Amino acid sequence: MKDSNLVDHPLILQLRAGDQRAFTKLYEMYSPILLQRLDSLLPDQDIILEIHQTAFIRIWFYRKNILSESGIWPLLHRIARNLVVDYYREASTNEAIKQALLMQATLFYELEEADDSTRSLMEQLYSAIDRLPEKRKAIFMLCKFQGKSYEEAAKLHDVSIGTVKDHMAKAMRFLKQEFGPKMYSLLLSLLSFCI
Repeated sequence: MKDSNLVDHPLILQLRAGDQRAFTKLYEMYSPILLQRLDSLLPDQDIILEIHQTAFIRIWFYRKNILSESGIWPLLHRIARNLVVDYYREASTNEAIKQALLMQATLFYELEEADDSTRSLMEQLYSAIDRLPEKRKAIFMLCKFQGKSYEEAAKLHDVSIGTVKDHMAKAMRFLKQEFGPKMYSLLLSLLSFCI
């Protein structure tokens, strides 16, 4: 996103002056990126679209405060992150679930700026997942990366829920052996936000 600041600069100056065409151009540039990020985080298309639109409405509302040298993405990114965190804070009445969801939503945005050690860890994770037997890998990816229930995975692979549970238990045991207990706990936190 850093290279886009040069492209943003004249558009942001126009946006700050209230130019709706500049806003439309910036919307067209960043809308697909933001939708992709939100789709990885949120369970429902209506919520994704609502947060997406709210983020851009706030960009318009705060347009006079946007620093042209910083580009628009950092502000849009921060607004969307706050909206997602607010959504999860309000979505659950169970405190433990609420805290887990908040941690995961925050973690997703931190991974956006992942350093070399995080990238290296994720590459090791992908490599380990690739070494799983084909069916186990497919079921694991469905449940951990696509958020499918065991029942949905069982239907998709035409197997019993017990078979899905067995594949998942064996996959998790394999990853725990590969990475050790402490690293395994971190990987569990990262799993849903890596693809």
